[in-house]
Amino acid sequence: MGEREFFQFLAFRWDVTRAKEIAAGIPPGRMNPAPFFGWLSAISIDEEHVARVDTGRPLLAVRIRELDGAVLIIDGWHRLARAQRDGLTQLPVVILHESQEWEVRIFGGTKTRPEDPRT
Repeated sequence: MGEREFFQFLAFRWDVTRAKEIAAGIPPGRMNPAPFFGWLSAISIDEEHVARVDTGRPLLAVRIRELDGAVLIIDGWHRLARAQRDGLTQLPVVILHESQEWEVRIFGGTKTRPEDPRT
């Protein structure tokens, strides 16, 4: 089994590998990526990788219940950066609902940090 993939933003961390497993059974929708462009400066972006990404592959986002269901992208920031550079106005996306987000959240918000920080 390969390495697990995680996304951490501020004091929140998600198991992206598990989120992708859940998302595999959900048909993607479409979203306007522009509202997220301002967040790109807070994410580590590899410019060489941006040039190679497939913007046809859905972003993966979650709805966070403690934030009134606000949506946060947990996988696809390089695709988002590519969309900004290419002037795209729509991207495919799978958004996990709040209970699915809770399942893949490792810590953050009202979910406490596990004892082993490597998980």
